[in-house]
Amino acid sequence: MSQPDLPQAPDNEPGRWQKFKEIPAWGVSLGLHSLIFVFFACWTLPIVRESLAELVVSEVEEIQEPEFKFDVAATDQVGNGGTGDTLSPSLAVAGAVGASPQVETSKRLQEELVKVNLTPTATIGDVAADTLSKTVEVRGGTDNLSGDFGGQGTGGGSGGTAGTIDRLTFEIMASLKEKKTLVVWLMDESTSMKKRRDAVAERFENIYKQLGLLDVETKNGILKSAIVSFGKDFHFISKDATDDVDQLVKLVKENIPNDESGKENVFTAVEAAVKKYRDYRSREHRNCIMVIVTDERGDDFDKLDQCIQATAAAGFKVFCVGNAAPFGQEKGYVQWTYEDGGTEELPVDQGPETVAPEHVNLPFWGVSGGDLVRMTAGLGPYALTRLCAETQGVYLIAEDTGRGVRFDPAVMRNYLPDYRPIKFYTKDLTANRAKTVLVDAARKTLGQRTPTPEVVFRADTDAALRTELTDAQKPLAVLDYKLNEIVTLLEQGEKDRSKIKEPRWQAAFDTAYGRALAMRVRSFGYNMMLAQMKANPKTFDKKEDNTWELIASDEISTGVQVKKMAAKAQESLERVVNQHQGTPWAKLAERELSKPMGWSWKPFHKDYAAIERAMAQAKQGPVFADEDEKKKAEAKKKMVEQRKKPNL
Repeated sequence: MSQPDLPQAPDNEPGRWQKFKEIPAWGVSLGLHSLIFVFFACWTLPIVRESLAELVVSEVEEIQEPEFKFDVAATDQVGNGGTGDTLSPSLAVAGAVGASPQVETSKRLQEELVKVNLTPTATIGDVAADTLSKTVEVRGGTDNLSGDFGGQGTGGGSGGTAGTIDRLTFEIMASLKEKKTLVVWLMDESTSMKKRRDAVAERFENIYKQLGLLDVETKNGILKSAIVSFGKDFHFISKDATDDVDQLVKLVKENIPNDESGKENVFTAVEAAVKKYRDYRSREHRNCIMVIVTDERGDDFDKLDQCIQATAAAGFKVFCVGNAAPFGQEKGYVQWTYEDGGTEELPVDQGPETVAPEHVNLPFWGVSGGDLVRMTAGLGPYALTRLCAETQGVYLIAEDTGRGVRFDPAVMRNYLPDYRPIKFYTKDLTANRAKTVLVDAARKTLGQRTPTPEVVFRADTDAALRTELTDAQKPLAVLDYKLNEIVTLLEQGEKDRSKIKEPRWQAAFDTAYGRALAMRVRSFGYNMMLAQMKANPKTFDKKEDNTWELIASDEISTGVQVKKMAAKAQESLERVVNQHQGTPWAKLAERELSKPMGWSWKPFHKDYAAIERAMAQAKQGPVFADEDEKKKAEAKKKMVEQRKKPNL
């Protein structure tokens, strides 16, 4: 079948290609550019949408208040010999590549907080003894290097300064495995720190040796160090960073001055050191570590926030080799040795471990509590610990003066202080009346000595008994006034107590309220017992007895209201013991409950004639065998009298 004839274009009609060729040049250009524009618009649209989504999310996140989660992380424990060969959880994450200062600064501007792995408390003695093995998502922490959590008394435990340096060796090692590293040593110029500075200097060479054994390159400028010291002022001891170990040792031992002002402006010194050495991070692409060696908390506390901002923005990780903070107290004690060989414990500012005092300082009455007065929870002072926390470092406890009172780190994991920025702490504080009044009550007793009334009374004559009873009632008026003030204050927060969710705040409030109530009950009973004895003196059943002693008794005979107060105190303290076992608050509550709150009289005999002879001889002075012995004793007495107490 033949195909149908298709219509043909006339010979004089132009084809389609001919029509396209006749399009003006500007039209072709316009069409081509339109196609290119559409192509790039389609390509970049997903990116624009993603950026807009991130922008919206970023703005929403900035409006919302960040959440803070607290848990505990453990590190490995390395003894004085530094023979450990495993890394802590904090070291395990130390290999992550650090961002540049510009990126880190931008991130801090966009986020209120960042979560980091933290070591709040562990020990460096026996590796197997470390029971902390989880991560803490707080910014900072404490590593207890003096034995168990809470320390092993004044001696500083098995780790001490040498142990902390071994611990730091592993942090430096982790840093060097990533990139070149700068370590800035910030040394306290206080006279009390001379031995610790020397101990650190002697370990410098050991650090390099250990790193060499671990196949970490430290030569050719890979690891550089600088020395800065601080007291009232700060001094750059090394002109610049160096890898000359011998020079570092010499500088620490010979060039650091002794500051006798008693001031430690540590945060000012940190800022100055960061400003001087921060270029090493950007210019030489180094990791930067700062190690603070001190035995106090620092006096320029008001510089903390700006110091944290500057240090974190510059990319410095801060570690501190220091002392444990006394539990709920500002003052700790350092044993000082005088030139004549005599020793004395002198008070220094070492605490508390919280931003505001949260522990109501009350004495023990009729109960031995001296071992609990200076106990520690195995934590560093708040400001230095938080500086370490916010820069992903660790506060290393080289000495714990807890007098043998120790706490299990696995238990204390749930009782860490609040290391959030102070504005969040303050907001949380003002939102709960129980927390507010607890801090107010703690402030009223911070550093104060509350009188403990006498419980033994001479009664060989009626006149002697009445005189001693009258004298004993005088300090009771002061004590009762203070107790009434504290109880009245804490009662205002009783309704909000049930709203407290944090175990630390629960234990602190219940302990303070229970102990204050218990002491108030004892005060009422004590006053009544003394008044009754003055009005109608009791007689002795045995003729040889001549002294009365007030002892604890289950019988409370001071009225219904006082009995109700005693029941409330008992309930509060037992709740602490049952719900917060193994904590400092449980120790305090147990000790308070170890004696009943009532009183009864117990007679006994005392040889007052022998006591009076001893007192008379003491006034006359000691009897010497010869003149030389007398001269030596007088010279020693004169030397003691001329001792000048240092400003620590």
